[in-house]
Amino acid sequence: MQFQIDPKFSELGMAVHLGVLDYAVSVTDTPDELKTAMEEACELRQQELMGEAASSDPVIAAVRRAFKATGKDPSRYRPSSEALTRRVIAGKGLYFVNNVVDAGNLVSLMTGVPVGCYDAAWIKGDLSLRIGTPGETYDGIGRGGINLEGLPVLADMDGPFGSPFSDSDRTGVSEQTRDLVFVLYGLNMDVAHVEAAAEISDALITRYCTSNTNS
Repeated sequence: MQFQIDPKFSELGMAVHLGVLDYAVSVTDTPDELKTAMEEACELRQQELMGEAASSDPVIAAVRRAFKATGKDPSRYRPSSEALTRRVIAGKGLYFVNNVVDAGNLVSLMTGVPVGCYDAAWIKGDLSLRIGTPGETYDGIGRGGINLEGLPVLADMDGPFGSPFSDSDRTGVSEQTRDLVFVLYGLNMDVAHVEAAAEISDALITRYCTSNTNS
């Protein structure tokens, strides 16, 4: 699988550092140990922000600037990491979906980096990160149709399927998922932060989702 980043991001003066990991996984209910880790991370995040808005986090702020640069209002289309953090600040905690999705949400909450969890069986051909064009849409997980124009989107030969805002139903993780593509959207941030987030991701997915890492 080849990966290409649209040069337009560079033309906009934006650093893009993507982490792309793949695993053989077993999708199960969220184990109690992972639930406890998520609850502890919520408490820590609340303490870190001390009543400040989620957008005050420098990593989330960087992604918001990326959205503005590509043509999307981040107050209407919030980065997924910001949406999770806002939920935690409001005292709602993180919802439990399954071990894979919840590991991804935990990484995003801890680091501020938007992440995507994709079922590799539904990805066709090579991948590209580009900016959504007029008229492009997909059905977002739990959201219905999403207008992708101006959003950074991850696409294969069949079109966009992921973004740092919300991912598509087409490649969503389910109990039938056996091969996972895990993406960290490092938009407008230092590569060292993305690398650190990738190390956390690898530790969590290996511990809670699989013991067989492909790459």
